[in-house]
Amino acid sequence: MQRFSPKALMLMTCLFLILSCDEKDMLSEQEKSALFATPSTAETDSIFAQWKQRDLTPRDYTVIQESTILDGKYTFKMLSFKINGIKEYGALLIPKTDVSVPVRLLIGGFGLDITTNSVNLSLDSSDPSGPYILAIPALRGQSLAITLNGTLYSSPLSEGVHCDAFDGATDDAIAFLNLVQQTESKADVNRSSIRGGSRGGTVALLAGIRDPRIKRVVDVVGPTDLLTLTSLHENDPTYLCQFLNDLKNKQATLAETRNKLIASSPLYFAQHLPLTQLHMGLKDKNVPVDQAYGLEQKMTQLGLKSLFQLYTYDKTHADIATDNPELAKRIAEFLAQL
Repeated sequence: MQRFSPKALMLMTCLFLILSCDEKDMLSEQEKSALFATPSTAETDSIFAQWKQRDLTPRDYTVIQESTILDGKYTFKMLSFKINGIKEYGALLIPKTDVSVPVRLLIGGFGLDITTNSVNLSLDSSDPSGPYILAIPALRGQSLAITLNGTLYSSPLSEGVHCDAFDGATDDAIAFLNLVQQTESKADVNRSSIRGGSRGGTVALLAGIRDPRIKRVVDVVGPTDLLTLTSLHENDPTYLCQFLNDLKNKQATLAETRNKLIASSPLYFAQHLPLTQLHMGLKDKNVPVDQAYGLEQKMTQLGLKSLFQLYTYDKTHADIATDNPELAKRIAEFLAQL
């Protein structure tokens, strides 16, 4: 057994205290208890009512770029609009058609230092799922960089707070669907679906919960319970930016912060989900698969298991869609049924 001198033990103790101080939580135990407690029905009902009262009418619609693709078979539009005074951007890929077609929303992820939503699309006329309008909002604090058949189309940076990445970003997604309904006569918005990865997956779930026009949701490695995840990672810069910095800087009250955390957590509103498909990585350290198991359990408890599909893969957060034809096939078949 190795023995240490009193002086060595004292130095080790001091070092431990220094390291501990570096990781000191910003919240007291009392604050944590109040902030991260399981939401009550009254709280979730209040938030759901608040959602319905929001004005998500898009205004000042402008097409800033328009191109035809594949000899006129598709039209690509980059556009801008305002929601509650915030100027945002988005893209539409519209097939040439004489009939109404469904809308597919595609929602991007989040990174503290990543303000560009990059999308690479390969387009031909042989898509077996039939025609649909592809709608890609930039979301607040983001720009778009869409590479379509090798050609890059980009937008300016949307206004708004980049770290308002869930509840606020869901407003953006719903507002963009409102814009499609207002401006595209062939869009059957009551056959809308929404797909997102990581943060985008959570926004997809939240939009499906809030908007009855959305009939199918696909979440790829997206969190379902940000309340719990934030409680486990309160010193992480991403969670600080998204939820806790305003509380820390006295720009938001504890009650307002809790409201935002709950409103960003689809788990607590699962009874409102339409048909939903989750894809999760068993090796994902960013969004552990327990996030999906929790939602699966909630849907089962609600008697809604028939609306819920969960698929897991021996993958990480970053590579779940890499060399994964099974995932691509499941999503394509799921969305083609609209």
